[in-house]
Amino acid sequence: MKIFLIADDSDAKALWLEAMVKKSGFAGTVMRARNTDDAKELIDEHLPEAAFIDYEMPSENGPAVIAYLREKVPQAKIAMASSSNSDRYQAEAQEAGSDAYICTSLAEEEVVTSVMHTLLEWQNS
Repeated sequence: MKIFLIADDSDAKALWLEAMVKKSGFAGTVMRARNTDDAKELIDEHLPEAAFIDYEMPSENGPAVIAYLREKVPQAKIAMASSSNSDRYQAEAQEAGSDAYICTSLAEEEVVTSVMHTLLEWQNS
Protein backbone atom coordinates (compact mmCIF):
# COMPACT_ATOMS: atom_id res chain seq x y z
CA MET A 1 0.00 0.00 0.00
CA LYS A 2 1.13 3.54 -0.69
CA ILE A 3 2.55 5.91 1.90
CA PHE A 4 0.94 9.37 1.82
CA LEU A 5 2.33 12.54 3.44
CA ILE A 6 0.19 15.47 4.51
CA ALA A 7 2.30 18.48 5.47
CA ASP A 8 0.13 21.22 6.99
CA ASP A 9 0.31 23.24 10.18
CA SER A 10 -3.50 23.35 10.44
CA ASP A 11 -4.65 20.27 12.35
CA ALA A 12 -8.24 20.69 11.17
CA LYS A 13 -7.30 20.83 7.49
CA ALA A 14 -4.78 17.99 7.82
CA LEU A 15 -7.34 15.74 9.52
CA TRP A 16 -9.92 16.57 6.85
CA LEU A 17 -7.47 15.77 4.04
CA GLU A 18 -6.39 12.60 5.81
CA ALA A 19 -10.00 11.45 6.06
CA MET A 20 -10.48 11.94 2.30
CA VAL A 21 -7.26 10.08 1.46
CA LYS A 22 -8.35 7.17 3.64
CA LYS A 23 -11.89 7.22 2.23
CA SER A 24 -10.51 7.06 -1.31
CA GLY A 25 -8.47 3.96 -0.52
CA PHE A 26 -5.50 5.56 -2.27
CA ALA A 27 -3.00 5.02 0.55
CA GLY A 28 -2.47 2.47 3.26
CA THR A 29 -0.46 4.77 5.52
CA VAL A 30 -1.02 8.50 5.99
CA MET A 31 1.66 10.47 7.82
CA ARG A 32 1.34 14.05 8.98
CA ALA A 33 3.90 16.81 9.44
CA ARG A 34 3.18 20.23 10.98
CA ASN A 35 6.26 22.00 9.56
CA THR A 36 8.80 21.66 6.79
CA ASP A 37 11.50 20.18 9.02
CA ASP A 38 9.20 17.35 10.14
CA ALA A 39 8.05 16.84 6.55
CA LYS A 40 11.62 16.45 5.30
CA GLU A 41 12.40 14.02 8.11
CA LEU A 42 9.37 11.88 7.20
CA ILE A 43 10.35 12.01 3.53
CA ASP A 44 13.85 10.78 4.38
CA GLU A 45 12.53 7.97 6.60
CA HIS A 46 9.53 6.74 4.60
CA LEU A 47 9.88 7.94 0.96
CA PRO A 48 6.15 8.69 0.51
CA GLU A 49 4.67 8.01 -2.91
CA ALA A 50 2.15 10.86 -2.68
CA ALA A 51 1.61 14.07 -0.73
CA PHE A 52 -0.59 17.06 -0.05
CA ILE A 53 1.61 19.99 0.94
CA ASP A 54 0.42 23.34 2.34
CA TYR A 55 2.10 26.53 1.13
CA GLU A 56 2.44 28.44 4.39
CA MET A 57 4.13 26.44 7.15
CA PRO A 58 6.67 27.19 9.88
CA SER A 59 10.32 27.16 8.74
CA GLU A 60 10.31 27.12 4.93
CA ASN A 61 7.34 27.22 2.59
CA GLY A 62 5.55 24.35 0.84
CA PRO A 63 7.42 24.58 -2.47
CA ALA A 64 10.64 23.77 -0.58
CA VAL A 65 9.02 20.54 0.65
CA ILE A 66 7.67 19.77 -2.83
CA ALA A 67 11.14 20.20 -4.38
CA TYR A 68 12.69 18.06 -1.62
CA LEU A 69 10.17 15.24 -2.11
CA ARG A 70 10.51 15.45 -5.91
CA GLU A 71 14.29 15.08 -5.53
CA LYS A 72 14.00 12.10 -3.15
CA VAL A 73 11.06 10.35 -4.86
CA PRO A 74 10.92 11.57 -8.49
CA GLN A 75 7.79 9.54 -9.31
CA ALA A 76 5.81 10.83 -6.29
CA LYS A 77 2.37 12.33 -6.85
CA ILE A 78 2.32 15.77 -5.23
CA ALA A 79 -0.37 18.41 -4.81
CA MET A 80 -0.13 21.81 -3.20
CA ALA A 81 -3.18 22.06 -0.92
CA SER A 82 -3.42 25.70 0.14
CA SER A 83 -6.16 28.00 1.36
CA SER A 84 -4.82 30.63 -1.03
CA ASN A 85 -5.77 30.63 -4.69
CA SER A 86 -2.85 32.92 -5.52
CA ASP A 87 -1.42 32.70 -9.03
CA ARG A 88 2.05 33.19 -7.51
CA TYR A 89 1.57 30.25 -5.12
CA GLN A 90 0.35 28.07 -7.99
CA ALA A 91 3.33 29.04 -10.15
CA GLU A 92 5.79 28.36 -7.32
CA ALA A 93 4.19 25.00 -6.60
CA GLN A 94 4.37 23.99 -10.26
CA GLU A 95 7.96 25.18 -10.56
CA ALA A 96 8.90 23.11 -7.48
CA GLY A 97 7.40 19.99 -9.06
CA SER A 98 3.76 19.86 -7.95
CA ASP A 99 1.41 17.79 -10.12
CA ALA A 100 -1.75 19.56 -8.93
CA TYR A 101 -2.98 22.57 -6.98
CA ILE A 102 -5.98 22.35 -4.67
CA CYS A 103 -7.46 25.51 -3.16
CA THR A 104 -8.94 24.46 0.18
CA SER A 105 -10.81 27.71 0.86
CA LEU A 106 -13.42 27.17 -1.88
CA ALA A 107 -16.86 25.76 -1.09
CA GLU A 108 -16.51 22.41 0.68
CA GLU A 109 -18.20 20.51 -2.14
CA GLU A 110 -15.75 21.96 -4.67
CA VAL A 111 -12.76 21.04 -2.51
CA VAL A 112 -14.00 17.49 -1.93
CA THR A 113 -14.55 17.09 -5.67
CA SER A 114 -11.08 18.46 -6.43
CA VAL A 115 -9.34 16.25 -3.84
CA MET A 116 -11.17 13.09 -4.86
CA HIS A 117 -10.64 13.82 -8.59
CA THR A 118 -6.91 14.29 -7.96
CA LEU A 119 -6.66 11.04 -5.99
CA LEU A 120 -8.62 9.14 -8.64
CA GLU A 121 -6.42 10.55 -11.39
CA TRP A 122 -3.31 9.51 -9.45
CA GLN A 123 -4.70 5.99 -8.88
CA ASN A 124 -5.26 5.57 -12.60
CA SER A 125 -1.84 6.82 -13.67
